[in-house]
Amino acid sequence: MAFDGYAIIPPVSPWDENHRHEIEMDLARRTIGATPGEAWAIQCRRGLDAIDPQEMSRRVQHWHDRGYRLTKVRLEIIPDV
Repeated sequence: MAFDGYAIIPPVSPWDENHRHEIEMDLARRTIGATPGEAWAIQCRRGLDAIDPQEMSRRVQHWHDRGYRLTKVRLEIIPDV
């Protein structure tokens, strides 16, 4: 059984290239959503209850300008054997 969704991954500096996968997974697992909008909302809200669409757009642009990107993810549930 699997869940296909989206997550936000951070930019990785050249000196952290050896740890790229760990850095990306650390942030991606906290931003997994069913839709691109849901993943960005998790990234942008950080504890706020409601954001109007204009503010949400501004925040997505803020993160995107800093190198954060949307990516597809698959969460697989492995049943006990």
